Amino acid sequence: MKLKDFDFRIWNNNSKTYEAKSITEALGFITSVFNQLTYENSLIDYEIELWTGYKDCKRNKIYEGDILKDNGYPFADLLYKVVFKNGSFYLVDIDEIDENLMHGLPAEIEVIGNIHENKELLK
Repeated sequence: MKLKDFDFRIWNNNSKTYEAKSITEALGFITSVFNQLTYENSLIDYEIELWTGYKDCKRNKIYEGDILKDNGYPFADLLYKVVFKNGSFYLVDIDEIDENLMHGLPAEIEVIGNIHENKELLK
C-alpha cells in the first residue's frame, strides 16, 4: 500500500458514532483532538481503525473492526471480524476459534457491519 492509499476511520466511544467520513476530515479531527488534550485536558475515548488495503465484493473498503460474511458458502453463514495484531490484519471467526492472516480474500467476501454498530452479528 502506498501512502496515498492510507486510510482510517475514527470511532468515538462516548457518542457511539464515527467521527469523520474522509481522510481529510479525519486528519482535521485528530488535530482538534490533540488541541483539546493539550489545552483542555479532556477525557476523550476514540479508536482509530485502519483500512486493510482490501475491498469487498461490492467494492467497499474493509477496515479493522468490520464484520465480514463469506457469501461463497450457500448453506452456512461464515462470519468474521477484522482485527489488527502483531503488525498484521487477521480474519477471526465470530466464535474466536479460528483466525487467519488476511491475504487473498475470497471473491464473495462482503462487509455486513462493524463491531461497534452491529454487535448483534457477533452472537
